Parts: sequence; C-alpha cells; structure tokens
Amino acid sequence: MGLIRAGAVWYPPTVLPYIGNRLLLAIPTLLGVSVVAFFLGFLAPGSPIDLLMGQHGDPSVRRRLEHEYGLDLPPLEQYRRFVVHAVRGDLGKSFANRDRPVSQMIGEQFPTTALLATLSIITAVGFGIPAGVIAALHRNRLIDRVVMGGVLLLVSTPPFVLAPLLMLAFALKLGWLPDSGWEGPSYWVLPALVLAARPAALMARLMRSSMLDVLGQDYIRTAMAKGLSRGQVIRRHALKNAFLPVLTAIGSSFGYLLTGSFVVETIFGIPGIGYESVHSILARDYPVIQGVALLVAALFVVVNLVVDVLYALVDPRIRYGGAR
Repeated sequence: MGLIRAGAVWYPPTVLPYIGNRLLLAIPTLLGVSVVAFFLGFLAPGSPIDLLMGQHGDPSVRRRLEHEYGLDLPPLEQYRRFVVHAVRGDLGKSFANRDRPVSQMIGEQFPTTALLATLSIITAVGFGIPAGVIAALHRNRLIDRVVMGGVLLLVSTPPFVLAPLLMLAFALKLGWLPDSGWEGPSYWVLPALVLAARPAALMARLMRSSMLDVLGQDYIRTAMAKGLSRGQVIRRHALKNAFLPVLTAIGSSFGYLLTGSFVVETIFGIPGIGYESVHSILARDYPVIQGVALLVAALFVVVNLVVDVLYALVDPRIRYGGAR
C-alpha cells in the first residue's frame, strides 16, 4: 500500500480524503448543537436581565439592557447573529461577568480543564490496561476476581460520592494532600484520581474481555506451536490486537474527561470550563452556555476523528470507507 507524506508522518492515501469527509460532516453536527443550545435558553423561565438588575428594576433600564444585549430582537434574528459571529470566532459577551468576551473566558479556563483531563486519561490508561491484561492472564483466579471486584466498585461509585471520600481520607484525616484548589501539582492528584476512576475501570473490563477473545484465536495457538514463548506471543500478537477496542474507549473517555468534569471541578473548586459552566447555568448566562456547548461538540468531533485515524497506525489492514 502506498503512503502519502503529511508533515513528518506518512499516512495511507485513503486517510486524507477520509479526514476531509469527516470534517464536512462535522458542520451539520455543530449547527444542530448550536440550534439546541441557543433555543433552549428561550424555554428557560426568567431572563438574565432579572439577575442583573432584579425583578423590580426600572423598566427603562431593563429595556436599555435588553436592546444592548440584543434580547429585544426576534429569536431567529438573534440566532442568525449568533451563528455569524461564531463563525468569525466571536461567541458574544458574558452577561454575568461584566461583558467579558466568552472566547476569552474559554481560552483562559480551557487549559486547566485540558490539563486535568490529560492527567486523568494518563492515570486511567496506566491503571486500567495493565489491570485488564493481568486479569485476563489469570482468568478465574483470585487476582482476576480482585480486579473485577475493584472494577465493579469504581464503575458503581459516582464522582460526587468518590470525591468527598478521597477528600476525607487523604486531605482531612491523613493531611497528605490539599482538599481543594488548583495551585500546584499536589492539588492535581485527588481530582485526577476521581476523574480517572470510572474510565480506568471501563478500560480494565474491556481489555480483559478483548484479551480473552484474542488469546483464544487460532493464530495465537499457531504462534505458540512455532516455539514462541507465552510472553513473546502476548507482546507481539495479543496486546496489539486486543488494544484496538480499547482505543475507542480511550478516545471516548478522553472526550468525556474534557467535557464532563463539571461535578469534579465544582467540588474541588478548579477554575476550568466545567466550574464556569455551572455558574453560568445558575446565572442564565446564555452566551457562556452556548459557547461551552459548541466547544464540547467540536471536541468530541476532533477526538473521534483522531481515534479513527489512529486505527490505521495501530492496524495497517484498516481501510477508510469514506475514501472509496
């Protein structure tokens, strides 16, 4: 199969058209998300102006603020303006943060969320994949039961339960770690562990199932019959083939960690987009909510695209149907 050079990396020739097709398909996805995020604000009771000046404020001041923020325009005209400005990179100005640009707020707070997500996915992969491999290699033995018991416990424990338990144990009782904030590496440990717990458990369970399926294949028995040791067979053949389903789980988990840390950021007081989104929802700060919704959709599109492209690097036999 021929290869095409893109930058410093060589790709199969079918990858680049596939990426182009996926990016085109992302446009209606983002438009659909923008419609839902924008018009849900009109279904919510009350108005952000009520929170800015109270329900019994001066009617003339209320009309002036509504005109200033464009809230006196018809909904379709407001949406048209929102889309036109969003295409230009302007997501509007925050109602509750003294007219700060939403793009600036997201740009300041997203790196914190991205760092937390990266630490969490590294932790999840570092614990989940080895645990799944060990459980598969010791099937139905004590270590397998212990690993699967831990998986069941972590999957069943939501973050808003696990976070206070870890804070109580390691921050309040032992005093090893701070209980909240984001001021240095020691503050990153507990939030990363809480966010990584469920993805690590899911990866361990999926890796165990995938490894057991691969170890039962004929080519594994053939490799061992040719004289390869069990360790060589696992390293050269089993791990690579068993990893493909787990790669999908890693991609979806990373997307979840980038966008689903609302509870954890709020509990630990982390100044990320999740923490800001919760406050924006309570304040009916529609531009921030709409901007975060578009960011979430774009992140999932990009993460899923990267995972699909990585399939070809892990397994060169994969072809991309969108390029045919």
